[in-house]
Amino acid sequence: MQKQLMKIMQLRYWKYLVGLFVIIVGLQGVRSIRTVNNWHQADQYYQSKTFIKSFNKHPEQYIQEDSKQHKKTPSLTAYRLEANPVFEQTYESGFMIYSPTMIVLIMIVFGAGLLTFANDRRTNFDTFLFSLESSRRRLYWTKLGYGIGTVLSSLLIGDVVYYSVLKLGIDSPYVQLNIPTLIQREIGSLVLMLGIFTIGSLIGLLIGKLPTLIIGSLGFIYSLLFAIPSMSDTRRFVMSRGSEQYGVNPDSNGGLLTKLLTMGNGQYRLYRNQQQIGLIIGLFVVTCLLLWGGAWIYKRLSLENKNQLVQIAGFKKPLVVIGTLYLAWLFGMNGIFSRQPYELLANHEKIVLLWVILRNIVIIGIIGWLYTERPWQRFKNRRLS
Repeated sequence: MQKQLMKIMQLRYWKYLVGLFVIIVGLQGVRSIRTVNNWHQADQYYQSKTFIKSFNKHPEQYIQEDSKQHKKTPSLTAYRLEANPVFEQTYESGFMIYSPTMIVLIMIVFGAGLLTFANDRRTNFDTFLFSLESSRRRLYWTKLGYGIGTVLSSLLIGDVVYYSVLKLGIDSPYVQLNIPTLIQREIGSLVLMLGIFTIGSLIGLLIGKLPTLIIGSLGFIYSLLFAIPSMSDTRRFVMSRGSEQYGVNPDSNGGLLTKLLTMGNGQYRLYRNQQQIGLIIGLFVVTCLLLWGGAWIYKRLSLENKNQLVQIAGFKKPLVVIGTLYLAWLFGMNGIFSRQPYELLANHEKIVLLWVILRNIVIIGIIGWLYTERPWQRFKNRRLS
């Protein structure tokens, strides 16, 4: 029966999976070519007569610092190596995604997870799957296996293509790959992408209305740009006694995530970083729990509710509550309808943030309840009956 199920899945998904593979690997290939071209453009300037003349005439303008922060005037060759590296250390403590390619890649992985279950519900393929002798649990893990396997293998092969093109297209002194660091970065990046795919799958499982599914899921993934740094801000806000202490921004989880999402840059900061390893393990554990929760949800899905806003009625109120608390906290920490935490601490008004969040809970809660319950529809149905 398992062989028959796998054959059915292959016939159903092989075009989607091949397309997903080609897109992800292709994106990495395009990015590698752009990186090589950009490096060569910069290298042409550093090799030009204009630059060489300027360097020899005013060497004091090109003073750099060594590892012990001692100022030095390097040779022309040494300066080129330090001024135009392919990989360099970054010191970001906040959360930011610098590469448009990475943003597109995240949206593709998230969209693939979103459609893993939502598309079968929309095309009524679930009706056929549920009529098979296979258990819901087997259907769930088989379907996820194809999706996760394709995403992770595509990302891994894409990164191999990326680094291989750099090694072949750029002079070797400028491309220094630290293998242990690279392995840690790859493992962390794959775990993070697995988490993004899993979140998309869960949202696709729970939400039935297509407009709400698309708009809500894209809004949620976009909100993470603010939510991730806000987690660190909240911790520092609670622990800080004044604006000066709050202003000290240590290497946060947001900064460590940035290094995982930055292609190549900042690799050497990751190596032997225990906080980074702990974050990766934590992400993996949470992702496994979410996958297990998805299996529990999939087992309880009903075809009768496929057009409902929330596929399982018992999840409607918890989702509204969680969404309300999430948005109330996010708006409060980002200064929307509020003031920035830094300003509140400077004026010793810490308690004001609690009031702002409570106010947001009331406003957003009312809006969420009206949208999900839609009492005007029930009133209309009563009049018609």
